[in-house]
Amino acid sequence: MRTIFVLGPAGSGKTTLTHKFGKYLEEAGFKVTYINLDAAVEHLSYEPDFDIRNYVTVTKLMSEHEIGPNTALIKSVEIMAKYKEELVKFFSNAELIYDYAIVDTPGQLELVLFHESAVEIIKTVKGRACGIFLIPTDLLKTIRDLAFLKLLALAVRYRLDIPLVTVLSKADLAREMKLEITEEDFYSLALDGVEMDLTTELWSVLRKLEKRQRIIKVSSVTGEGFDDLHTILYEIYCTCGDLT
Repeated sequence: MRTIFVLGPAGSGKTTLTHKFGKYLEEAGFKVTYINLDAAVEHLSYEPDFDIRNYVTVTKLMSEHEIGPNTALIKSVEIMAKYKEELVKFFSNAELIYDYAIVDTPGQLELVLFHESAVEIIKTVKGRACGIFLIPTDLLKTIRDLAFLKLLALAVRYRLDIPLVTVLSKADLAREMKLEITEEDFYSLALDGVEMDLTTELWSVLRKLEKRQRIIKVSSVTGEGFDDLHTILYEIYCTCGDLT
């Protein structure tokens, strides 16, 4: 079974992509299981087979402990780790039935990145897992925005230590969006001599990253890019030796 963690900033379209790409895979003949790890979400467009809300919800934590939403979000991830064995058991049983498991992660990316409990959950399926990192079109106003989010994707890959596919989500909102950053574009971001040093180093990293993987446009509304996304995921699993 191939496990896909859907990651990205809040509002990037993680839940919608989980639903729509899962249906795309099902229509292609694959058996798909859906997993929700977001304890704060109130409504889902898909029916999860494993739902962390059966164990903990942000709303209940706020009520029981008289805490605010941010504190409750952090606490929910800490509590989630206590049910790691239940998730591992679910994965073990699902492997016998499904081709793909799609995991919808918490809306706030920092909850995944900065809390070891969330990272530990991802590590339970390491070796059989990859991630999809969403760069939402509506956050891209300048080249600097695109550069920052591409670098964030690289940081996410480093933190989680899993293969990562970076996609531009909500592509139907921006038909002519520029996805490649040239050296001239990048150096135009430097405002002074101090920032130029940082820009030079970041460009070196980003240039190497750009050569290894192109960014693809994906729309959960139109289905654009799903074929390309599936192809890249297949290539990742083949490279990692998972040919199931």
